[in-house]
Amino acid sequence: MSAATASSTERVQVHVRIVDEAVDVWRPVAAEPISEHVFRISPQAVPADEGWSFSPGDEVVIERRRSPDGHDVLVAVARALDIDFPSSAWLRKAG
Repeated sequence: MSAATASSTERVQVHVRIVDEAVDVWRPVAAEPISEHVFRISPQAVPADEGWSFSPGDEVVIERRRSPDGHDVLVAVARALDIDFPSSAWLRKAG
């Protein structure tokens, strides 16, 4: 099911970058779709030894990317609130 047609209670897996690592490290986390490109990171515990680039409760812009093993994954790339609203109103449109 695409994010555009997902219900607001459906959780999907998105990847959030772990900060302060020597190489790129991504944590798969649960999130709920708000629109096709905006998801809210679900409430969940952040491991004490990790700093995530986005926190539970944050609304984030998602991109589809290809993982090193060849799978398509959803990646959190920016806080939705950090995006200039007039130039990106499409982010909030459902489907």
